[in-house]
Amino acid sequence: MRLLPVAALLVAVAACGPSDEVRRYKAPKDPTWRMIGAIVAAKDTTWFFKVAAPTDRIAAAQAEIHSFLRGLKVGESDVTWTLPAGWKEEQGGPARVATLKFGDRDPRLELTVSKLPGDGGGLPANVNRWREQLGLERAAEGDIAASIRKVGEAQVVDFIGPTRPTMGGGRPMAKPPPPERTGDSQYDQVRSMFSFERPPAWRENPQPERPKVFEFQADGALITFTIMAGESGGLAANIDRWRTQAGLEPLGEAGIGRSATPMKFVGADAWLVEAAGKDRAILGVIALSSEFSMFLKLDGTPSAVAAQRAVFTQVAQSFQMKGRHE
Repeated sequence: MRLLPVAALLVAVAACGPSDEVRRYKAPKDPTWRMIGAIVAAKDTTWFFKVAAPTDRIAAAQAEIHSFLRGLKVGESDVTWTLPAGWKEEQGGPARVATLKFGDRDPRLELTVSKLPGDGGGLPANVNRWREQLGLERAAEGDIAASIRKVGEAQVVDFIGPTRPTMGGGRPMAKPPPPERTGDSQYDQVRSMFSFERPPAWRENPQPERPKVFEFQADGALITFTIMAGESGGLAANIDRWRTQAGLEPLGEAGIGRSATPMKFVGADAWLVEAAGKDRAILGVIALSSEFSMFLKLDGTPSAVAAQRAVFTQVAQSFQMKGRHE
């Protein structure tokens, strides 16, 4: 069946650029990857602890990983740990201090330990380095701060992404130059296709990073509308991604009914998803199809999201697409 012109344009735009949402991964058994990373500051060095694996394996080992991180001891210039039962430590090289192997399945999970002098390049640079390893876009400092939780002496982040990450050491990645503004005419056409009731208090960023189509700020909350190609990883993967961002446990396919409510969005079947953690909350709409998928997302502190909840819901209900053919 031939795509309608409006759908063809949306698919073309959806295929451009990195995304905050989950994309497809070719291996059906491991559709998404999860990383738990920890940063510990000593007197003159910064230590990095990282474990990355398919989401199901990290979920089963999360309590064990957090228990290990809580046991880290910070000295004058080093960090020491007690090896849990069943874990095996292997010495690393100049960039990697050690590799800790654990788990009851082959291949065993690996937690890498590395260190760098001083602040190691800074917290934002290293968190964004890890995000990029997972195929995620770089985050603003405010978003990074909201994603961090304290586990013992460690600052811990927990991300889910579509790309199998590398297991390299702690070399910070240099900040890349701003992305080139390519395909603006296509994006302008897509933006003109949608109409909705925009609240006066929502301040628009007229040039959001691709593939975001719209971006607004409202009293500490960030509102984005994104289009991605295809089903973008599936409903459960996207829900779990938002839950992880909010500091909650992934639920998988069986948990869809616990965190998502069916609704209509731009005339299509969609889900209203809510993930409210201690320091961060997300309320969003996910509409998936085989051609392109749409994400309308409200992201911020729990109080900021609660304050915008009613307005956001009204905006979602008002979304329309010109030229749509049912």
